[in-house]
Amino acid sequence: MKKFKQCTYTVLLMATCFIASPFIFHQIWKNSSDSAKKAEVPPPSVTTPADPTAIPNGTEDPNVPPPSAVPSNGIADPTASAITTSPAAPVVSFISSDLSYFDDALFIGDSRTVGIQEYGTIKNADYFCSVGMSAAQINDESINGMTFDQAIDAKQYGKVYLMLGINEVGNDFEYTLTAYRAVVEKIKVHQPNAIIYLQGNLHVSSSAETNVINNEGINYLNSRIASLADNSRVFYIDINEVYDDESGCLTESYTSDGVHPLAMYYQQWCEWLCSKAVMLG
Repeated sequence: MKKFKQCTYTVLLMATCFIASPFIFHQIWKNSSDSAKKAEVPPPSVTTPADPTAIPNGTEDPNVPPPSAVPSNGIADPTASAITTSPAAPVVSFISSDLSYFDDALFIGDSRTVGIQEYGTIKNADYFCSVGMSAAQINDESINGMTFDQAIDAKQYGKVYLMLGINEVGNDFEYTLTAYRAVVEKIKVHQPNAIIYLQGNLHVSSSAETNVINNEGINYLNSRIASLADNSRVFYIDINEVYDDESGCLTESYTSDGVHPLAMYYQQWCEWLCSKAVMLG
């Protein structure tokens, strides 16, 4: 009897497995298919939150210096700022005058000033000039028996024109500029009511440039001289705007030695000086 029951149970179990097996295999197949489909679905993309400090295209960040203020080395120029750290010199408006403007003028300078005196049309001014004059040696000069101190004390001038530096452009610049500044300060003391014109040094021609005297050095010296002008009492003027060629050198046809203008061009220099008059209120 016991063996009969065991056989019955075995038969029933086998029948149950036989009947249920299709359903079991179907469910296994379905689960495998769903898993494969899930694996084919790409993961959702992640959107990075917008940077609240980012500047939209087409607008400018006020905290970033403009391209012109950032040189190729990537370091911003600290001087390229919208904030001016020191007041600029007043803008000057020159006016034209006739030769009578120079009735109370004193010209101080080297060989180029000698050229103005000898070949120019300004004959009514006083001159203290010599071929080799320099800022460092001006106090040792004696012209027609007169020293520099005596020349600037001779009378009260309304204008003083100064052009020095070509004989020193090959020397130490700081030494030269210290001497030049001392000359300017002495003129201010001895001629307290005079307008002072600092004339930029004339360029040399390209054929006359050397390792000692060249237009790069002259330009640097002139830029430092120009910084002494306050456009209130002291003014910087530069004849190179008239005599330069397209490369920034003294025009070859204007000179025979590459350093001094031909005699005929000093008249043009004097006409240019007439266009650089200042009337103080």
